[in-house]
Amino acid sequence: MDWAFWQPQIVGFGGLLGTLVTAVATFFLWRVTRTLARETTRMAESSNQPHVVATLNSNRWSTRHFDLSVDNTGNAPAYDIKVSFSPPLPNGEARDADRTIPFQNVSVLKPGQGLSSYVADYKSLENKSFFVEISWLKNSAAPERQTNSYTLNFADFEGIVRIGEDPVVKMSRHLEKLEKDLALLAEGRRHLQIDVHSTTASQDEH
Repeated sequence: MDWAFWQPQIVGFGGLLGTLVTAVATFFLWRVTRTLARETTRMAESSNQPHVVATLNSNRWSTRHFDLSVDNTGNAPAYDIKVSFSPPLPNGEARDADRTIPFQNVSVLKPGQGLSSYVADYKSLENKSFFVEISWLKNSAAPERQTNSYTLNFADFEGIVRIGEDPVVKMSRHLEKLEKDLALLAEGRRHLQIDVHSTTASQDEH
């Protein structure tokens, strides 16, 4: 075997093989990098999305009454929001029968922003289930509406018991009572009871 003849051939083949391996590794590294870049972009876009939900919540003033709340729980603004309940939500006794349910159309909600309004009492909603459909635009020029739909079962609220009173409500009621008392005093319709302790009278007793 003529080693001097084969040595350049082997070295050349080794170099060619090394170049081929480097090319293959570079190709796979490029594919992995591109995939990671796409996933990073997708994750960034998915995390920067509005997400609108509509719920029925017990009113802080009374557990018998419920509010409709529409909230943007995402981290981007939502525009041209449309909310529908099937069957439609009933109007409570504190609302005019011919008044429409609020928040069926909302122009914009910022991230973390919510709107709330009283709708009905417990008896009007008891044992009912609603199919909720919500749609919105990510921006005013978006070609497609984003949607969210789910079933809201009012049976979830059965058995709710509140212990004590909301501190804000309690404080508000105390302030309201104080305001009424002061108004009566100002009108002269109520008098303060003042116990006056006389030092002279105490000395005379002794």
